[in-house]
Amino acid sequence: MSLQQPEAHSTTVGEQGPPGPQGIPGPAGGAAVERVAGETLSALRAVYELDGQVFALDYRDASAIYLLLGLTLTAAAAGGHINVQRSGPLDDAAWDWTPGPVWLGADGALTQVAPVDGFSVLLGAAVSASRLILNFQQPISMG
Repeated sequence: MSLQQPEAHSTTVGEQGPPGPQGIPGPAGGAAVERVAGETLSALRAVYELDGQVFALDYRDASAIYLLLGLTLTAAAAGGHINVQRSGPLDDAAWDWTPGPVWLGADGALTQVAPVDGFSVLLGAAVSASRLILNFQQPISMG
């Protein structure tokens, strides 16, 4: 003979816990967009958009220089989604800028050395060692 005990269940009402700390603000609406990477891309690279995909932009690329979209916030493999910031402040603790202008360099890199060939594309200004204010200017041909 078997004696089975009925299972007892208890249900309680959940309550909202205390709020967490305020996070850092993200870019303003429209300042960042999500796109599809047309090639493998690293974070913090200047990119251009063509046919719905983004690619690294080089200061010597006359065919794409006027298609600048912004700076990648994330990395992605080809075909993956990538976030791109188009304006405003951008912070990275690994940077070591000197306050002053920042230009487009080779393969989407950022540089504080003004180009002497290709195109001069001012991307913005470093305002501290780790903060850049994006403010894209029209390309100027250096040739």
